[in-house]
Amino acid sequence: MSRRIREDILSRVFQENDFNPKQLAELQALDKELQSAGSSELRHIQDDGGPDIETWKTIMAQYVDTNSNWLDTPWLTAEFYFYRRIIEAIGYFENKVDPFQDQKDLGLTSARTPIEALTAQLQTVVPTFGDMDDKQMADTLELFVLTALWGNRMDLSLWPAGGERSRKEDAFGDALKAGEAALLASDVLTVVEELMAARAAGGKRMDIIVDNAGFELLCDLCLADVLVSSGAASTVVLQLKGHPTFVSDALAKDVLATADFVSSLDPSSSPAGARWREHIESGKWQLPEGFYWAQPNPMWDMPEEVTEDLKKSSMVFMKGDANYRRLLGDCEWPLTKPFSEVAGYFPAPLCALRTLKAELGCGMSEESVERASSSDAEWLTNGRWGVVQFFKP
Repeated sequence: MSRRIREDILSRVFQENDFNPKQLAELQALDKELQSAGSSELRHIQDDGGPDIETWKTIMAQYVDTNSNWLDTPWLTAEFYFYRRIIEAIGYFENKVDPFQDQKDLGLTSARTPIEALTAQLQTVVPTFGDMDDKQMADTLELFVLTALWGNRMDLSLWPAGGERSRKEDAFGDALKAGEAALLASDVLTVVEELMAARAAGGKRMDIIVDNAGFELLCDLCLADVLVSSGAASTVVLQLKGHPTFVSDALAKDVLATADFVSSLDPSSSPAGARWREHIESGKWQLPEGFYWAQPNPMWDMPEEVTEDLKKSSMVFMKGDANYRRLLGDCEWPLTKPFSEVAGYFPAPLCALRTLKAELGCGMSEESVERASSSDAEWLTNGRWGVVQFFKP
């Protein structure tokens, strides 16, 4: 872990930013710690003006008090702590400069082709919502839920450039079928039933706990657009990080940048970006940034204010492997243990959209585990396999 975050991440922070001498000195001190990670004792986050200082004191107390180092601290805690140390070193709360901005910009510009394909397809769908029957609406909701799961693994070549209804429906079916074999647990039909019921009730608040900027965020915004434009959601709350973390994790500014990027595309795509700006300005999309989402605490230790806020949601879509690990308390549950028994404490209806990138999980059948493990030695970590898991309190 220490070698990866030092050589692959921290080194790029040095290369891609123009820091002042004080910032450089702080980052070099962090780099020196990581060079001898097995003997460098962790310390508390210094008071850098961040509203999360007291929370981090609580998180780190057990490790600081026992003189723990980078290597004998749980991976998830050490990883979040590493990014918070970067935020401290560069004085983020004074200057609000994102040290990962270059990589986020590249995440958009390098994905221009799939972004154009997906947003053009979105533009053939949204204007037709008023003409869709229930089956067409349910199929469309299912497609965009799965698009948010798979992100850039969706085969966009399956989607025709034109808006012809029959070809569009065939493409939807083909796209769903292509991802079906890699799903090890799928409650997507139940999720769609919930969305259709919310639509019939006139629309309800829904949340997306967002993960990465770039094309993955683009897919999340397409889902958020479909939820609002279809009438399933009256409001979509995009739960975003309180500060830059995990390099590509999204902030409110990244949502705005993505909308502006889409607005700059050709006329087959640009109306989507303009509509997203309208959703934001009207309050149909809300963009709160929360420090809780940038911390390693198990989600069963969720602060009361976060719990009470999420209770207002009719559906919470959770994205990202780190969020899923927190949902499971970073514990190695039996892979076949029912999702509802592991996540049953969550305060709102929950749909976890996860591609497997860590050696833990739950809610998968023995047959699914056997199918994946017998065909892919790295099935738990390579992101090729996914789950759509639902729990309702």
